[in-house]
Amino acid sequence: MKLLVSCIPYDGGRSGISVYVREVVNALAAQGHELTLLCENGVTVDGRFPKIEAPRWTRRAALSMLWHLVMLPRWIRRHRAEFDGFVICAANRRVCMSYPLPTAATVHDLANFHIPGKYSPLRMFYLAHILPHFAKKAQRLVAVSGATKADMVRFWRCRDEEVTVLYNGLSGGEGRTSSRSTGSILYISRVEHPGKNHVRLIEAYGRLPRAVAEAHPLVIAGADWKDADAVHDAARSSPNADFIRFTGFVASGDMPRLWNEAGFYVFPSLFEGFGLSLVEAMAKGIPCACSENGSLGEIAADVAITFDPYDVSSIASALERLTGEPETDRRARIERGLAHAKKFSWPDHAAGLARLVAETAEEPARLFGIPVARVTERAAVERIVHMAKNPKPSGAAFVATLNVDFVSNAVGGWPFKANDELWRYLRGADFVTADGMPIVLLSKMLGRPLPERVTGADMVPAICRRFAEEGLSVYVLGGTQPALDEAFAKMAIPSLRVAGLDPAFVKLDVDQPEIIDRINAARPDILFVALGNPKQELWMGRNASRLHVPVMIGIGGTFNFIAGRVGRAPRWMQKCGMEWIFRIYQEPGRLWRRYAFGLVKYSWLSLIHLLGGYRR
Repeated sequence: MKLLVSCIPYDGGRSGISVYVREVVNALAAQGHELTLLCENGVTVDGRFPKIEAPRWTRRAALSMLWHLVMLPRWIRRHRAEFDGFVICAANRRVCMSYPLPTAATVHDLANFHIPGKYSPLRMFYLAHILPHFAKKAQRLVAVSGATKADMVRFWRCRDEEVTVLYNGLSGGEGRTSSRSTGSILYISRVEHPGKNHVRLIEAYGRLPRAVAEAHPLVIAGADWKDADAVHDAARSSPNADFIRFTGFVASGDMPRLWNEAGFYVFPSLFEGFGLSLVEAMAKGIPCACSENGSLGEIAADVAITFDPYDVSSIASALERLTGEPETDRRARIERGLAHAKKFSWPDHAAGLARLVAETAEEPARLFGIPVARVTERAAVERIVHMAKNPKPSGAAFVATLNVDFVSNAVGGWPFKANDELWRYLRGADFVTADGMPIVLLSKMLGRPLPERVTGADMVPAICRRFAEEGLSVYVLGGTQPALDEAFAKMAIPSLRVAGLDPAFVKLDVDQPEIIDRINAARPDILFVALGNPKQELWMGRNASRLHVPVMIGIGGTFNFIAGRVGRAPRWMQKCGMEWIFRIYQEPGRLWRRYAFGLVKYSWLSLIHLLGGYRR
């Protein structure tokens, strides 16, 4: 696939998200995908791939968030034909207002909900109240751990089925496969207070006997970040200050030396979405201790010694146990770690992202809970032909052409009532197309764009032509005999097999088995139901199980259009979604109240949808 990958933010290549971006890009490329990288201004993530840079004015974080949120979707919409999908590598930091491409968005953690004051008040407000609303519009949400998914369900109010867990992979390779009982206690993380919990780790280390501290220096590797001075001050005042070493940022080429010097690994962070370095330490045969909360306890499984990161005594006890563990226990812990680390794979993670994007491209857009197929008119006709030639085991396949009138009749939202029966039939339909530009426009605003309007009036002649080519038959229920005769005469398809024209008067409140018997006796391959909405959909829903017909579709007044008894709006009005104006002009007395009410209700329901309603 041709994928656009958002590598914003990249944090100068010095954070866990930076590692994630590099690993995902490499894995996707290795699997044959064509990548275009979206990067911050002046930043190159990987020179092998074409890149698109954000404008220079987005170098400040707040402006970068604004550009990614508002301007980027407009750019993607203009260049949509160039890509098959979109991958957002850090959707807990950057999201879009809408998603014109099939999108998989990865969320690493919701630490802002667990650590008060982690960021500035303005950023905390953005992360808690603005970003979640727009992140949930992405077609596929990915969590890097079960703990992150649980937080998304709890704090973002995502439904369980809306979030897919794809564990991060193993970074840095396996390296050595044995560990010494001597060596340093290593912690790799940006030096940030209070989130990364360096201060409590240093306090706990200060409680170790001096002989133990001398044998096992505490090595803190990572660049200084927010409030790093508090960490350095704590180290200077520690009783074991002589054995605490800060390396600063360590380039990838120097990491092997750091790992080789380590006898143990500790990860005391107050909260993590995953914990990449914990898995890497396990894969290198280094015994580990880590926080028991968040994803760290989940990733640690039965391999690492866990502790309460808020309790200095608990951390100190874990360090003493880790450094003083008997050799047989230490060896068993190492073996469990080596086996556990093999469960984490970047190729598997990247393949999962690509699979989610591909599934999104094929699945219908859900509008008001109704599955609307992402098809062109030609593809819709071919699908109906396929359904006619491959009938369901029982009952007729239900096809609906969704327009504003359907929504107005079926869907509710205060203060408007719903027709729950009609809504249930539409949500459970086998195939739904977008018969109306307002439906297509709403799909684009929701980031689930439908390719084009697919109307019953245009499809019926095309279906009849294809059925004639395939030797399939049609049956029409509803309409008037003169209109049906004129319509078939105008279509002029002599080879079409017409199994029946049945202008019967259909009553919803009366069982009319003779109608069902006539249709079943004719054994058509498709049933056109021309009763008008909502009557035709209610009739089809109630009688689907009794019909021995492969497929049925409600077509309203389509045969009146084909016969020329009712004129259609000019093509430009149809494309602009203004056909309703033409229809009111034709029949003002009959239609103006219905259309006015329908448009007002549809606009209100659309607003509810845009604000996050109808997600079931």
